[in-house]
Parts: sequence; C-alpha cells; structure tokens
Amino acid sequence: MRTGRTSPLFRNVIVPWYDADTVCYGIIVLMTAVLIFSFFGIAAAREVPEYHGYIWVPLLLAIMSAGVLVSTVTRLV
Repeated sequence: MRTGRTSPLFRNVIVPWYDADTVCYGIIVLMTAVLIFSFFGIAAAREVPEYHGYIWVPLLLAIMSAGVLVSTVTRLV
C-alpha cells in the first residue's frame, strides 16, 4: 500500500561527479599545467632544427588543453 509519501532520496538533485566545483578547479589546474608544458614543447621544437617537423604535437596539445580549459571555465561561470 502506498501512503502518498515519497522517499527523500528522490527529492535531491544528484550532481554528476564531473560537474562538481572541486573537480572543475582540479581540471583547470591540470589543463593550465599541460598548457604551460606544451609551450615549453613548442619552444624546444623551434630551437632544435631536427624537431621542426614535429612542432604540431605540442601545438595540438596546447589547442586541446586550451579547449578543455575554456569549456571548464564556461561550465563554472
């Protein structure tokens, strides 16, 4: 028999773990570190002539980490 009451478990909105503020701040810190790392990679690839053909790797890494960084900051705002 139903009494008309619902369980309080179903009243709470469950925030996904990847959308929590703490996780977003952690992603921002990690993507900033990856972005800085990729800038060092770009600088190293420009200095050594043998690596000029591989400058696309740190450049792609910088673009992807910047995209994740912008996406996460937009989610927080």
